[in-house]
Amino acid sequence: MADAHVDGSGTDGDDEIGRRDPDDVNSGPHKDGNHISGGHFGNVVMAGAVHGDVNFNHGGGDTSSDLADPVIASVRLTPGGTLADLVVDADPPRVMVPSGTVHIITLEARTSRAVVLHAARPVVLARRPPRPACLSVRIGAKIEPRRFTTDFDAQPPRLQAQGADFPFSISATDVEQFWFEPIARAHEISWQLELDWTCAGRRGTTVINNNGEPFEVYPVAALYDGREYSALNSGCGLFHERGCPSLLLEESGAPTSLWDSASSSLPSYPAPASLGGPLATDATTAPPSRPEDDGLEDLRRRALALDTGLLVSDPELPASWPEYRTLASLVRILFNRPDFRSHEPEAFRALLIRVLRYLYVSGQYQPGAAIGRTAHSDWTRALGEDHPDTLAVANRLAGCLVGLRKYGEARDLFADLLPRCGRTLGEDHPQTLKVAGNLCACLTALGEHQEAREQCEDVLRRSREALGPDNPDTLRAASNLMGILQRLDNHQAARAVAEDTLPRYRRTLGDDHPDTLYAARALVAIFRELGEDDRAESLEKDLRLTPG
Repeated sequence: MADAHVDGSGTDGDDEIGRRDPDDVNSGPHKDGNHISGGHFGNVVMAGAVHGDVNFNHGGGDTSSDLADPVIASVRLTPGGTLADLVVDADPPRVMVPSGTVHIITLEARTSRAVVLHAARPVVLARRPPRPACLSVRIGAKIEPRRFTTDFDAQPPRLQAQGADFPFSISATDVEQFWFEPIARAHEISWQLELDWTCAGRRGTTVINNNGEPFEVYPVAALYDGREYSALNSGCGLFHERGCPSLLLEESGAPTSLWDSASSSLPSYPAPASLGGPLATDATTAPPSRPEDDGLEDLRRRALALDTGLLVSDPELPASWPEYRTLASLVRILFNRPDFRSHEPEAFRALLIRVLRYLYVSGQYQPGAAIGRTAHSDWTRALGEDHPDTLAVANRLAGCLVGLRKYGEARDLFADLLPRCGRTLGEDHPQTLKVAGNLCACLTALGEHQEAREQCEDVLRRSREALGPDNPDTLRAASNLMGILQRLDNHQAARAVAEDTLPRYRRTLGDDHPDTLYAARALVAIFRELGEDDRAESLEKDLRLTPG
């Protein structure tokens, strides 16, 4: 509340006498000692009668800096509707505040004078397309009432009061606490709060932010497409999926959560340094400098440029994965845009087929399936269901479905693809043989081992004839057959296939290739099943195998 002014009282905001020590105040015509209180305490106002409320504040102890910036703000966080940890796939991965997290802002005054708060404005400093993220929901959130919500998708964003609205007032003994719930659905938002105030005749604005950096909010809604996960969602639930940014951040030793083990904790807003990385990272993830920079064509061009600059282009090789992770992040951002069409140009289709392979071999099946579904539908409409690229992306989609253990859906897709590939490409085309081999693996997962064996033996025979015995696709067909024979407990036949296949892998791909190591571990397991532990140990030593 503002100070009341009484003629001759010496309480005007510009009066400096109230800043002196009480003992230094000289008596004068309008300055009486306060004899009523039993001592000398500065000025006293004598009134014959008072009607209504009168408030006086002499402003003792106030300095110029106190009045120039009279508002002290502190910020704490509490979960909104859901207690969840959210880690964004930046470079490096970093914790972000999910949309709907309540920001509890406590305001107090540096001065004993009343500070009138006129209005608060959320100010958007930057928007960016949402990046891939891991959202891990925790159990036990306590829901508290909100005071204000802010919809950052509105233009311009405005605070919506859920109860009393501005103006308010604060003082050194009268503190206000505001609960702000920032909501974003389409973009990651960098923002700050601007608070307008009046104190002692002065007007000003206090900026409330994250220790000098903007607040940030991530649009959790972007991680879902109806009831399904979107391309941005890592698919994590109670447990983290392979390749998710939370696991990568955990490996660095950085915190992966805003919250501690007690779900009722209210942490102060994290300083930028505690977020696991800089607020703006490299060119693939930094906020756009211009509104058009997050346009579809700009993002597509950046993806193609990254693809052209890959140091290792084969997604089968783990050495390529750091670069593919960055490329896949851009692809996932693109596929989250409802207006994105992925079938042009041809170079982008080739890029996408390799990115889907990277997502599969690195264990990121959920985003692979989400992207694969969208691309398959788009390419079917634009190119036709029998176009070679449509067939290739369908094969990648079915592989990710196998990774998600959706074996029935994957089998149906492989079974539909196989005759299409045969008609379009030829029965012995490498793509046709890949699909046939993948169908065998899917049948094995469904427990149809005998049918899988018969089909796999046929695929292996055709691959040897069409591609040669040392072709990587032929060797994968042999590995599939080896696995089927193990499921059938025919370890002798499995050993014969493995002992023929492993040397070919070593000659063709090298000792350190993932396919070579997989075949070597399979042969070690077969040796142990047959009681040939010496041979198993010898092979482990030869290839320096580690468990896995």
